[in-house]
Amino acid sequence: MKRTIILLRLTLPVVLILSITMLACRSYSTDETNSANSTTVKTNNACINCHESKGLILARNVQRSTSLHSSSFTFQGNAADCAICHSSEGFTERIDAGTFEISADIKNPSPINCRTCHQIHKTYTSSDWALTIDTPVILQLAGDTFDWGKGNLCANCHQARPSDVPQAGGGNYEITSTDFGPHHGPQAEMTAGVGGYGDKYTGSSVHYQGIADGCVTCHMIDDTYGKESGGHTMSMSFQNNESPVDYVAACIECHKDIETFDRNGVQTEIISVLEELRILLVAQGLIDESGSGIVGTFSSEQAGALWNYRTVEEDKSFGVHNPGFAKFLLQTAIDALK
Repeated sequence: MKRTIILLRLTLPVVLILSITMLACRSYSTDETNSANSTTVKTNNACINCHESKGLILARNVQRSTSLHSSSFTFQGNAADCAICHSSEGFTERIDAGTFEISADIKNPSPINCRTCHQIHKTYTSSDWALTIDTPVILQLAGDTFDWGKGNLCANCHQARPSDVPQAGGGNYEITSTDFGPHHGPQAEMTAGVGGYGDKYTGSSVHYQGIADGCVTCHMIDDTYGKESGGHTMSMSFQNNESPVDYVAACIECHKDIETFDRNGVQTEIISVLEELRILLVAQGLIDESGSGIVGTFSSEQAGALWNYRTVEEDKSFGVHNPGFAKFLLQTAIDALK
């Protein structure tokens, strides 16, 4: 009995020390785990601000995937002079540099995507959705200032490429490319009413002056038609039984009775006058029947007429962006050829 008591007295301190050590280790381990979990929770909460926003990011990605920005037609130029607008990397580089050019071809280009237009993963809050740039744009064609709110981002690409616009009375003009004209996106010039051949346009543009945030307000209305129109599709039409339908959801706020973009017959008129001008251009050897340009030496008036034709044609709205300016350009061209 006495021996047992002695053994207990000897082992009790050891057991106590071991127990305290194990508790301390367990406590440290728990604190470490809690700390890691806390960091994870904080990170997850930051992600959740956007990525669990009622599926909004998913919806917008689906919309963008159907847009022309994601199409093979748009995303095909990685050469330096094309990539400035036809790739995300080229666009981002020139915007960061504040120029209209980049240093070299883009070797592994990606299409226009979220990071092209938005400040993704800067603050890990919804402010990451802010636009990369929305300051006024100096148009490269003639140095005009384009200022249309959030639409300024779009105007960085949707403008005529720098070119020597023909001047009335300027003598012979050499057309060296079948693609002569303002390139494929002169929407900024068309909307603002600048950049055409002929006298300076003095009319007004109701859309440019009266709609806040321009392109975004009309082309990116949140009331989307599935993945076909509105939102990040940026499309203004959808297919119904294989027939295109004008998506006028953004127009109704100002034009309560609108059913199509051909309001008051504006598009019908522009298409008719555009065809009249096309026939004159074919007759005088500036374009062929398919619409392709013809290389050669022409008068500055002839070259100017072709420039105006291409501007209205490539704008693709058939007068909707700026009816008065579209009519002015076409009539000026017809008068020059006659």
